[in-house]
Amino acid sequence: MKNPESCKNIEEVREAIDEIDYQIMKLFSQRYDFVKEIVKFKTDEASVIAESRQKEVIEKRREWAVELGLNPDLFEDIFWTLMRYNVTKELEILKNTSTKPV
Repeated sequence: MKNPESCKNIEEVREAIDEIDYQIMKLFSQRYDFVKEIVKFKTDEASVIAESRQKEVIEKRREWAVELGLNPDLFEDIFWTLMRYNVTKELEILKNTSTKPV
């Protein structure tokens, strides 16, 4: 991947952005694979929701955003959205696993 400063035209910049976005989405996909796995270690709705863990995650992502020169409010919003979606999916998985016959 080239440096932003080495791009010679708008097309090169856009190609680089597209490549980065695809890599980000691959990482989100990989992250989601772990989200689906973690349900194996959770026993009830409270352990899925894990409010204290959610707060811990948000605090850390805000720190990382500041460290990387990004807007912490934006990344807090992004991670809250991601976590709400993941909690919904985890609850569905938990429900489906607990209703399966033994």
